[in-house]
Parts: sequence; structure tokens; C-alpha cells
Amino acid sequence: MKNNQKNHNEGKNSQIDWLEFALEVLVTKGPDSLKIIPLCELKGVTKGSFYHHFQNRDKFIDALMEHWYQKMTLDFIAQANTQESALDRLNKLDQVIASHNILAEMHIRAWALKDKSIAQHLGKIDQQRQDYLANCYLELGVEEKSAKDIALVAYANFLGMQQIHPTPTLETVLRVTAMASKAFLPTPPLANTSEQIKSV
Repeated sequence: MKNNQKNHNEGKNSQIDWLEFALEVLVTKGPDSLKIIPLCELKGVTKGSFYHHFQNRDKFIDALMEHWYQKMTLDFIAQANTQESALDRLNKLDQVIASHNILAEMHIRAWALKDKSIAQHLGKIDQQRQDYLANCYLELGVEEKSAKDIALVAYANFLGMQQIHPTPTLETVLRVTAMASKAFLPTPPLANTSEQIKSV
């Protein structure tokens, strides 16, 4: 029984648990609460629990941003890449985003306005997300410069609509973003007459 309780407590105070807890605190209380003493008080643990995983606050913030990057960018891309065609990957990406809570996104972006280190992390993340979209558009027959432009438009549209009040549902944001980007994509060639006859 004691071993089970010990394992449960270790799980509650694991590094991943700390990082997930920090994201929740960021959303509910803001970045000023992501300091060692306030975090430990909110979590109900001693500072020793924090320092067991993180050398200092700067290392903690770096780990937090890397965790968010892995969870909300690399993992999303990995799931989208289970599809073969570029269009299916884009559709899968929308499905994956819609199935997750992305509230921390806007809070991190607001934080980046005051903290250059957060802005640096976002620079890497934003570029990778746009590159992924652009590569999908390239596969769909768009020339490189236009593919990058469409990726920028689609990504800016996705982020920008989340700033509207009242905020549109995530499903609406994804639907409108996809609609806008697909308007720039080349139209598939029509089947020739003989093929149309065969299909009837």
C-alpha cells in the first residue's frame, strides 16, 4: 500500500506533471504566477520538489516551452503525417487541433509581448508550423513562393480569429481558415470525356 502511495505521489510531482500544471496556471492566473514560490504554494509542495526537476526558473521556462512545442506542434504534425496525401494531412491536422484544448496558445502569445525568451521560442514554433503547411501546399501543386504566402495567410487567419470577441468556436476557426487557404489552391483537372463515360 505504501509503495502504491509513493508511486502515486511521484507521478503527481513528475516533471511532466509540473509542466502540465504550469500550463494550467498560465491560463488561469497568468505568467506572473509561474514563479517558484507561487507555483509550489499552488501545487501544495515544497521548493525541493521543484528543484528536483529544474535547476532554476529559466531552465523551468525553457522546459515548459519545449514541452508545449512537443505537445502542440511536433505531436500534431506526427499525427497528421499518418495520412498519405497532402490534402488528407491538412484535414487530419485540423481534426487533431479540434480534439485538443489550445487555450494556452493565446496566453503564451500574450506572455511573449513582455518576455523576449518566450518570443524566441514562438519564433521557432511559428516557423515550423508555417513550413509544414507550405510543404503540404507544394505537394498540392502550388509554386514555392505562393505556398509560403498561403501558409502565412492560413496561419495568421487561424491565430487572428482567436483574438475576436466573442471568440468563434475552434471548429469555426478551422473551417474558415481551411476555406480561405483552399481558395488559393489549384483546381484538380477535370476527367476527360471517355473517363466520365466510364464512370457513369
